[in-house]
Amino acid sequence: MWLVVTAIGYFLNAVAAVVDKFLIAKKIPNPAVYTFYITLLSLVGLVLAPWGFAPISPVNFLWVLTAGLSFTFALLFLFKGLSVNETTRITPFIGGLSPVFVFFFSFWLLAERLASRQIIALVIIIVGTILISYGKSSRQNARRGFFYAFVSALLFGLSYTLTKQVYNELNFINGFIWLRLTTFLGGMLLLLNSANRRDILRRPEKSGKTGLLFLGGQISGALSFILVNYAISLASVTLVNALQGLQYVFLLFLILILAKRRPHLLEEKMKGRVLWQKIAAVGLIVAGLVFLVL
Repeated sequence: MWLVVTAIGYFLNAVAAVVDKFLIAKKIPNPAVYTFYITLLSLVGLVLAPWGFAPISPVNFLWVLTAGLSFTFALLFLFKGLSVNETTRITPFIGGLSPVFVFFFSFWLLAERLASRQIIALVIIIVGTILISYGKSSRQNARRGFFYAFVSALLFGLSYTLTKQVYNELNFINGFIWLRLTTFLGGMLLLLNSANRRDILRRPEKSGKTGLLFLGGQISGALSFILVNYAISLASVTLVNALQGLQYVFLLFLILILAKRRPHLLEEKMKGRVLWQKIAAVGLIVAGLVFLVL
């Protein structure tokens, strides 16, 4: 059950990633603006309040606050990375590193232990996702983009681990609502920067199509987030996070389709050796997943 839920969640996340890259590159150049509106949508989680929202202890609030703020700033650095590099490099790079951070954080905070077979599967998936991201690009942009991606992976790893801790202490609905509230709080902190505040509060000149595209991407992302969080509540956070490899399988096929039909839409390099390299990486990811579930 958790594997099916995770797979659907990561497909929807791949759709959201394509939309994110397009909007960051073409329509919303300040990543803080994009991050703010995503965190604003987190308040939609309050619709679940009648079915389980309740006060929590100070200790649990500390877990929830750290998890929510980490998630907000992980998003910010993800979008910073996407603004200067390709989505098929930055997104898989984060996905390759974040399970490593989750492994160490969960070992330390949650006392989770994996069997040797699961560790081998995890390593195979990580190698595959890193191979997807490897390639030549602008040297300055590559360094900057991968630095942002490294910070994002670290923060995602911390957030996912603490999310599991929250679900260990609270029921799913109550934990989910509190996590959405603290994520929104992280978005409000972005307003402390004057440049961010100016860009966030500025009224866009043309918002119709961009707004609809943003909303569609965020609906996909929100459904993905709910499904992945539910899977985390059912299974090991390390394994669910490692299965991000599925997202890059889906992402590769979506980008391939767009590269043929709209080659200038995302400006991704998907020909020759680069394409075969990424196909080989997908093969590694699939092999790791098969080894994981056998």
